[in-house]
Amino acid sequence: MKFNMKKSFYIVFLLFKIGFSQTSDLLFEKGNELYNKGEFELAINEYNKILENELHSPELYFNLGNCFYKLNEVAKSNFYFEKALILSPKDQYILKNLSFAKNMILDSIEELPKTQVQKNIDSLIFLFSFRIWSFMSIGFMLIFFISSLFYLFSYNSIHKRFYFSLSIVFLSFSFLTSNIIWKESKKLNETKNGIIFAKELSVFSEPNSRNEEIFILHEGTKVQLMDKLKGWEKIRLVNGSEGWVIENQIKTL
Repeated sequence: MKFNMKKSFYIVFLLFKIGFSQTSDLLFEKGNELYNKGEFELAINEYNKILENELHSPELYFNLGNCFYKLNEVAKSNFYFEKALILSPKDQYILKNLSFAKNMILDSIEELPKTQVQKNIDSLIFLFSFRIWSFMSIGFMLIFFISSLFYLFSYNSIHKRFYFSLSIVFLSFSFLTSNIIWKESKKLNETKNGIIFAKELSVFSEPNSRNEEIFILHEGTKVQLMDKLKGWEKIRLVNGSEGWVIENQIKTL
């Protein structure tokens, strides 16, 4: 009987993965039990064991956020709620608890106002997940090709006009959804956010502490990471303000 090394490897890998998953489920349940008993630090230890196995989920980050919120850990609670929101952006429980965590932050920063057009575009994009938009784009393109084939092989002029119009409509829909996917993908790849973990963080006009300190931020505040330069990081706030801070004070989401 011939031994198949490749097949055996996949079987071992699969069994290892199943065992990993079962262990993580047990750790998650144990963490939940400890949380319900009010033993938040012990619950965090169990949840962190799951993270050490490089397993991630919105539920895991959500529970970690809740634990740190109960312990009044401003930066960590906001960090993990934000991590949960990245994986499940429409979850109302995450949004609600994140709003509670944000109330603990000392900094109150008003977001730059958006035009009505931008608000409408954001509302449209938020209707569906990135995955659903992708499926819709593929579906619209498929209908476009089918309509085009019917147009090419139809001899009736009325039918030809109908299928031509239909193909143009669905081609437009496909371009629209593809554009949304491209913009959202670009935003995700280019925008890097982080949470301030330092109790107090001075922001300078230039990457040098001898320059003017323009404002101070506090733990838990979310910032956009723009650039790095010799031990410094350039940040931007939701109100458009920018500045430089000493690096390693912000944890990347």
